[in-house]
Amino acid sequence: MQFSIGCDYAVHGLLFLAMKQGSETVLVNEIARAQNLPESYLAKIFQNLAKAGLVKSYRGAKGGYRLALPPDEITLRDVTEAVEGTAPLFKPLYDRRECQFGSDCLIRETFKRAEKSMYTELEKVTLQEMADRARPAGDRLKWLHLSDKE
Repeated sequence: MQFSIGCDYAVHGLLFLAMKQGSETVLVNEIARAQNLPESYLAKIFQNLAKAGLVKSYRGAKGGYRLALPPDEITLRDVTEAVEGTAPLFKPLYDRRECQFGSDCLIRETFKRAEKSMYTELEKVTLQEMADRARPAGDRLKWLHLSDKE
């Protein structure tokens, strides 16, 4: 199992917004340029994040994106579900055709528990926590300061 590159871009883009104090409106091209990401792909990702209620989009001269919630209310689970969807990661034979193990299949139950554990861990980490941990390394984060100098 592997999360898509879109999930990685979404996490980094939201971290960029969180480290800009979350209330500043930022253009997608600024985030893309600062982090060396493809702008058109990042724009599509941010549309999904807006649909999920994680960011607000603004049109016009002062347009762009900003966080829709405080960074301590946005978890990695929220981000992964906004980008990857909420369909189960494992679809057992029982759901596709009649499996002889039936509805109490150990295989299905094991994968369900594993998925639940993964999402429980993703719920524990917020954008705020990631931003707080990244701040001491701020001087090394060229992308954080790029837009300030331009």
